[in-house]
Amino acid sequence: MLSKDLTDASVRDMMSLKAYQTWVNKSRKNARITYYRGYMVEPSIQPIAPTQDRNRVEKLQKAVYDTYVANLVSLVQKRHGKFDYEYMAVRK
Repeated sequence: MLSKDLTDASVRDMMSLKAYQTWVNKSRKNARITYYRGYMVEPSIQPIAPTQDRNRVEKLQKAVYDTYVANLVSLVQKRHGKFDYEYMAVRK
């Protein structure tokens, strides 16, 4: 069984809301950032560092979606494997 520190690594390593907002404010056109790696739909079942901190994942997801709705970024995802996706934002 993995220790709590290892299983919650994605929470520690997940991009913070402040870091994402700073990137949006300072980035230039076509700049790209990976804001999450795993499975946003259900972060507890992702193969890389599953997390039970669903609220933090949902807050990041909402912040990213809000920048998409405001036409500041395009959203892209890349599938690496089962329940393993890379979620990226590209600055417009």
